[in-house]
Amino acid sequence: MGKNKEGINGLIEKLALISDAIGDIFPNGKSVVVYSLDDKDFNFVKSQVNDFTSNTQFKIDISGIEFIFLKDELLTVSEGKQ
Repeated sequence: MGKNKEGINGLIEKLALISDAIGDIFPNGKSVVVYSLDDKDFNFVKSQVNDFTSNTQFKIDISGIEFIFLKDELLTVSEGKQ
């Protein structure tokens, strides 16, 4: 259990630092960060934020900055159709 707790604390802490930095750079803009992740990383992040609504994408908001997480396969499919 300690390992999972460290994982979520570390993940949220790092995303919060990114959120603060982005907010400082563009305080009046709307910022969105998109991560395209392999299955292992996607499932890890999804489990840490307790999101069970989608199998391919989800988003979280930290201090007004949206973090969108996509499975790699979504971008691969999109790239192939262009």
